[in-house]
Amino acid sequence: MDMRKSMLFFISPLFFLVSCSGEEQVKSDEKTYISSIQEKEIYEIKQPAKVNVSRGLILSNMNNSLNINEIEKGLMKLSVNHFSTNKFYMQEGQYLDKKIINQWLDRKSKDGFGLNPSIKNSTGDVLEDEKNSPKILSHVLEQNFINKENGEIEGMSLAISLNEFYDIKVADDKGLIYTDQVKVDTNDDNVNDVEKYGKEIAEIIIKDIRNNKKIPNVPIYITLYQESNKNDIIPGIFLAETFIPEEEDIIDKWTDIDIKNYTFPSDSLFSLDKDTYEKLLIFKEDIQEGFKHLNPKITGQLRYENGKLIDLKIDVNVPLINDTELIGLLQLVSTRINTILFDYIPVTIRIIDQKQDVGIVIWDPIEKQIYATQI
Repeated sequence: MDMRKSMLFFISPLFFLVSCSGEEQVKSDEKTYISSIQEKEIYEIKQPAKVNVSRGLILSNMNNSLNINEIEKGLMKLSVNHFSTNKFYMQEGQYLDKKIINQWLDRKSKDGFGLNPSIKNSTGDVLEDEKNSPKILSHVLEQNFINKENGEIEGMSLAISLNEFYDIKVADDKGLIYTDQVKVDTNDDNVNDVEKYGKEIAEIIIKDIRNNKKIPNVPIYITLYQESNKNDIIPGIFLAETFIPEEEDIIDKWTDIDIKNYTFPSDSLFSLDKDTYEKLLIFKEDIQEGFKHLNPKITGQLRYENGKLIDLKIDVNVPLINDTELIGLLQLVSTRINTILFDYIPVTIRIIDQKQDVGIVIWDPIEKQIYATQI
């Protein structure tokens, strides 16, 4: 039976559920894909919880909350492949403190530990010098993994955050402040200079860690993260990953990570996935037609891994919606969600009133159900 034609609809004043009866035969390649969703796990946090020893530094080093959220959650998700959620607790980083990270963030010098490019051929103009030698390393995020049986740290993950755009704020000798922004990689040579630089400094970072006797000699997972621009409405991307066994301080190889984020509507999404774009367009038009008087604004965030859609989030902004209208909108969204259902892709639709979430609709691809409720 076609799942989309077998929806049953139940509603009460505050909660309603759309579910399906009957199951379709799943192709073998689709079974593999759905199992990858089912296996997504979340780490338990080691109690009592500890704060990161460099707490607060990430807020000043990274350019927006989207990138901070993406790097923190993304590092946890990627770490699952190396540190099992069954065997390990996760703990905020306890070894790379502000002093260590700030030393890495300094510019290279003869005497220092800086990993950012040094100023080359100084012009005497502080702003021009910064533009000519943009800083690339912006932060290093640490997460620890604690053995559930013995309570010992037995793994560490690092995300090396890199600037695609360098936001400059510099003062001259008179105290005057100058600001600007430059793109780090301006060459058209098909080489990502940001990623290349990240791989170079990762070699130094791992050696510094191994030479620090205060840091346990455990396996280390490292990933490179390229920040999006500070005004972008989607986060940056993870570029590559590597794993360094216990006792070793050499990186043998890197593996590319193909996880990309797109917005709807956008030309880049249309070029990548016209079929999905057109489904979203129909959904958008249906919602806007049903609630013309509220003039809803509809945007989406889509995540692709190795070219496959793996997550879809939609925001429906409806200023000054009342309770009756909200129930009606949740009903409409829950019926029109058929337009964009992907059997094995989770879908989350937020109803937003003046920056406040007031309703949510969720498609659960495992249970094959749609849940909707006011908030």
